[in-house]
Amino acid sequence: MDLLVVVPHPDDESFGAGGALLLAKEAGLRTGVLTLTRGEAGRTLGLCPPEALPEVRLQELRRAAEILGVDYLEALSFPNALPQEGVEAPRGAATGRGLSDHPEAEGAIRERLLALRPRFVLTFPPDGINGHPDHVAASRYALKAAQGLAQVVYFVRPEGPLPVTHRLRLPEWALARKLQALAQHKTQALSVLAFMERHPQRLWTETFHLLGASGLREGPWW
Repeated sequence: MDLLVVVPHPDDESFGAGGALLLAKEAGLRTGVLTLTRGEAGRTLGLCPPEALPEVRLQELRRAAEILGVDYLEALSFPNALPQEGVEAPRGAATGRGLSDHPEAEGAIRERLLALRPRFVLTFPPDGINGHPDHVAASRYALKAAQGLAQVVYFVRPEGPLPVTHRLRLPEWALARKLQALAQHKTQALSVLAFMERHPQRLWTETFHLLGASGLREGPWW
């Protein structure tokens, strides 16, 4: 394994690293996605009963991963925290607890890293980009789990606290497939639309921070 994306929710892989996964695969790298929850606290949009949302989101993830060409996909079942912006219905049957309540997720990540031996682990930055507690927890667990095993890369926003060290400008074919992958997450369509409204440029330009690197490079870190 060359590049393993470690994220808390189905759809994070497409938002944050869809282009990177596509370009890495095109370059001949072996890629993977490890999702720590099944997204049961997400919206249903009336597309399924609340109790069916985890399985529906897992199916959405599988379709997106196929479009992104990943070689390895696994979804764990740690609980998904409700987002900070509210708990408006209809949502899945979340418990109110989340990934931050389960530090044993760090061990689960490390177990996969020992088996897969990725060169790079790509995950959220320490602030989770938007402060979502699951994003923050996933970043913390992935960083600790990767110690001595893999180099950590964060997908970051251009205006964020961490400097951008690598910027990927997606060619047309990669943008088209990234949009196709995002479209598979139908239950989360409002999140997709909100992202497109607030940050349209991040659809075709992905920015990253490679730990230990300095300066800005146009192109991949691998």
